[in-house]
Amino acid sequence: MTGWKTWTVATLAAWGLGVLDAPLLPGTPSAEGADGAVEIRIFSFKPSPLSVSKGATVTWTNGDDITHTVTSGAPGKKDARFEGRLAGKGTTFAHTFSEPGTYQYHCERHQAMTGEIVVK
Repeated sequence: MTGWKTWTVATLAAWGLGVLDAPLLPGTPSAEGADGAVEIRIFSFKPSPLSVSKGATVTWTNGDDITHTVTSGAPGKKDARFEGRLAGKGTTFAHTFSEPGTYQYHCERHQAMTGEIVVK
């Protein structure tokens, strides 16, 4: 098909578009299972909420020098779906979401830090 252009991830990033923000053009793979990323910076989870497709793996990266956790459920109401400890800057935790739904999470050490993953 003429007139269609294949955009690279680098081009989309330069325009401020994440991979999940890009429209699906003919000949591009489906976003089903496309992975997502959350950055922890200055005692907050960004972005939140994050929307991903069923089967996606979300990776949290700690941008702070202090230890944080990624604990499923609301503060004081852990639901044991996932739990990760990020001991300082640059550490990561990943979880694959196999079922649709809305997943709340928080930092056990800093319970004002909350986030949400929406799986479609």
